[in-house]
Amino acid sequence: MIKLLRTATIAVFALLLGVGLAGAPANADVNIRAGKAADLSVAAANPSTAQLERQYAGFWNPNVPVSPKYAASYRGNTPKVQQQINKVLANSRTMDFFSIQGRLTSKTINGNRMTARGNGVMAGFPAQGVTMEYIRDGGLWKFDWKAYSQSNGLKGLDWGY
Repeated sequence: MIKLLRTATIAVFALLLGVGLAGAPANADVNIRAGKAADLSVAAANPSTAQLERQYAGFWNPNVPVSPKYAASYRGNTPKVQQQINKVLANSRTMDFFSIQGRLTSKTINGNRMTARGNGVMAGFPAQGVTMEYIRDGGLWKFDWKAYSQSNGLKGLDWGY
């Protein structure tokens, strides 16, 4: 009887893991679909994990207009950077379709530069690691896409700075 109960418990837990209902972290991951344009502007000198996760979600949510994404990007007011951002954003529809979430795992601030590492998460499991790079510009933390491209091995993008 105990063996049958143990087997049933393991089977139920495996089923819950499979649909992402068990094994998730205590603090909920930020869903890309929940990202808003208002989340893109991060002014705190030492932003919280939640602020950076919401900023990431806002940037990758395909339903957020692109102009606030330009404003949250270093040199995002230049045509060259805007053109490259549009290339990078071509994948955001896929992130929305699969309901990808973001989970920050570490953050390092060095003067006006910040590096944040995290994972895209699907069904509670890390799907892909990413290193976000930031520059503090005009009192805001802005995505540094040139450094992002270098940190994540993206080729063929010319940011113009």
